[in-house]
Amino acid sequence: MKTVTIEDALLRCEHTPRPGAPALLLINSLGTSLEMWDEQAATLQQHFELVRYDARGHGESSAGDTAELTLERLGRDALAILDACGIARAHLCGISLGGMTAMQIASAWPDRVLRIALCSTAAYMPPRENWESRIEIVKARGMTALTESILEKWFTEEFRSANSERVEQIRQMLLSVDPTGYAACCAAIRDMDLRESIKNITSTTLVIGGSKDAVAPERELRLIADSITDSRLTLLDAAHLVNIERAPEFTQALLSFLGAEAVQVEVSASPS
Repeated sequence: MKTVTIEDALLRCEHTPRPGAPALLLINSLGTSLEMWDEQAATLQQHFELVRYDARGHGESSAGDTAELTLERLGRDALAILDACGIARAHLCGISLGGMTAMQIASAWPDRVLRIALCSTAAYMPPRENWESRIEIVKARGMTALTESILEKWFTEEFRSANSERVEQIRQMLLSVDPTGYAACCAAIRDMDLRESIKNITSTTLVIGGSKDAVAPERELRLIADSITDSRLTLLDAAHLVNIERAPEFTQALLSFLGAEAVQVEVSASPS
């Protein structure tokens, strides 16, 4: 692990180099830390130069001085992480807020992007009043006021019953989030509308989500897939955090999507 200084914030980052392989940046959801990718990390490190990090106010990253964040700021944070790791271009895989950040990067800085996987996410999440209410609640009462209702949306009842230890780990992630950082990221989602800008994305794209997800339902995933010319849609039998609830299927889908390009890079890096 290392710490990257980005203007007013210190962000925790894990970078696993793999010479000759393409880079893959994992971008986590609102309310979690980089450990949300633990089910994928060991496998992905075998194929990619892997980078994952804690967003502002999440995990061990500081919140910074900004009361409200934008997707542009979160996108610049992600690019600064890549810069600190010496990476010019990378695959992006983001879930929920991470997917929104990935769409922002692919729209605004396409030269930094290889392929993108957009997971359990949306291009637009009204009404604003819902996010205003969440911001007020977390500022006044902290993360304990939101955590249980979030977990009910993130995982199906069957998964929560059968995987209490992993669910507890996610609960502790949520409870450890800096309320200031959480509220600032909520403002970024409140103000987001990517419905037009994603039409300009040229990167090959995988849109993947859960068929039982009430946070980012199938209609939102289809809107994204229909807006990006070179895209495909995959649904798994899960709620919101598909990479955890359906970890083996998710990891295989991601590897299959990125695998051909990974092989090409490795072959081109071999001695002639």
